[in-house]
Amino acid sequence: MPHTYLISGTSRGLGLGLVRYLLSSSKQTKVIAGVRNPSSAIDLQSLVDDFGNERLHLLKLDVENAVENALADLESSGFLGDGGLDTLIANAGISNALPPPSETTPELVQANLNVNLYGVMNLVTSSLPLLRKGQAKQIFAVSSTVGSLGGLFSENSLYTAYCMSKTILNMYMRKLSVELKEEGFTVVMYSPGFVKTDLTGGYGDMDVEQAVKLGVENVIRKVTKADNGKFLDVDGSVAPW
Repeated sequence: MPHTYLISGTSRGLGLGLVRYLLSSSKQTKVIAGVRNPSSAIDLQSLVDDFGNERLHLLKLDVENAVENALADLESSGFLGDGGLDTLIANAGISNALPPPSETTPELVQANLNVNLYGVMNLVTSSLPLLRKGQAKQIFAVSSTVGSLGGLFSENSLYTAYCMSKTILNMYMRKLSVELKEEGFTVVMYSPGFVKTDLTGGYGDMDVEQAVKLGVENVIRKVTKADNGKFLDVDGSVAPW
């Protein structure tokens, strides 16, 4: 069955990997790749050459600004035809604050919230009309176990602002899952693992290709409506809150 994804933050790293894997692993898949500057997204442009513009659409999308206008542009582009979106993957995120709590300023927290929380909220709100027209009605937020109060990283004092933003994101998504349950939505948070990307400074337990395959096969393509509201790790197991 044809399946259409909208993914944010796709110029590099996990987002780019998701676009590539989803398209290459199923000819039934179409992807809208949200990116701040499509004209400079060389890797994405290469994927358009590989898969064709009937399967991959580059959408100028900044999750902090004018998201509603970007989604209107998507509708008017004709890429969706008479259908809607099946799956939203809110992937765009930042981590620019290393300090421990005593050195973390409100400004550092705000900078992380602007993308990691408010960016997801903006994207969800603007995408809901198209998701309601779709068949799958799935919303994924790329979260992290560093935001888990019961996880191992809660014993680490660093990256306070980033961790806080993911904890709050999880509560937003949990509330959203309750709101949209009766409409048949599946709303899930998932942690992609400790991946070697620019976000992690190149450190990690696995490369992007491995993380993407695990996330898609264990979570994104595997969840059912029974998983609505869950926080899942990249292996498909339930992560602690």
